[in-house]
Amino acid sequence: MDLDRILLSVNEAFLEHPDTSRSSGAILRLLALTPYNNDFEFDGLFFLQICGVAMGRKYAPATANLYLKKFDKAATHDFRIHPLLYSRFLDDIFGVWPGTLAKLLEYQTFLNTLIPGIKVTFTVRSHIIEFLDTQVYKHIDQHGNCTLQTKVFFKPTDTHQLLHRTSFHHTHTFQSIINSQFIRFKHISSCFHDYQQASSILIKILQQRGYSLPKLLHFKRHIWHNYNTDPNHNTNPNPTPEPNNKLIPVITYYDRHHARLNRFWSSNIRANPVFTEARIVSAYRKHRNLRNFLVSGRFHSQPAEANLRPSKAL
Repeated sequence: MDLDRILLSVNEAFLEHPDTSRSSGAILRLLALTPYNNDFEFDGLFFLQICGVAMGRKYAPATANLYLKKFDKAATHDFRIHPLLYSRFLDDIFGVWPGTLAKLLEYQTFLNTLIPGIKVTFTVRSHIIEFLDTQVYKHIDQHGNCTLQTKVFFKPTDTHQLLHRTSFHHTHTFQSIINSQFIRFKHISSCFHDYQQASSILIKILQQRGYSLPKLLHFKRHIWHNYNTDPNHNTNPNPTPEPNNKLIPVITYYDRHHARLNRFWSSNIRANPVFTEARIVSAYRKHRNLRNFLVSGRFHSQPAEANLRPSKAL
């Protein structure tokens, strides 16, 4: 992403959606501070990033979408053949193409001329294709009707390094991991067969990482039969509003001694009438481990001749 074009895209969005309570000029000046001054040190040298947004910036996804707004409009309207479906998630695009493969290659060339530096490479499939963690495939029912259905996709590089059961974490952490994975599988899977297929892979991996097979099977059945994937579903039509209690966290390191100390402190705070209306929550932080001592953001000093290299790379 070109830095000047980033600011131009944000300014165009401000002009398209005016707001008298918004100080657009001040926001743009503040926004310009980070992209143009993102310097970092590596191996004794200082570098200045001259293209793109630094990783971890909260505004990066929003600016990327604004940057590609005109690209999306041209992709869906300005080519002589319009895709039946065009959806983009940051830098990944999914679409359904109604024309021939030759016309699709022309369309790819057209997209690659829209914005300098923005290039797309198509992966084309006729029956099944992967997109992020999902596979989309054609399903033909008994009446000959063709629909698009989805199932879970595991990348070849996915090593399934989920938290090992022998790790020193609270029990609810492991339950949350199992729960969240099966919920994700149900959201993605169009039918029970697809859900069963993905779950079998997960269960096999988690067994190797120390998880109990009966509990895994229990969670799998429970999620499929009881979890509702409808975002508008509400099990309680008249939910009772939660009281606006103050939250008091009790934070200690997570080991056997500090865990007992945490419970002792929490119970004493709850017993104090001053904190009757407060919500006491036990929280833990991890000790420094071997990785913290071995991994450093800086390298050891280099020989004197290494300092003759330029201090900035643009």
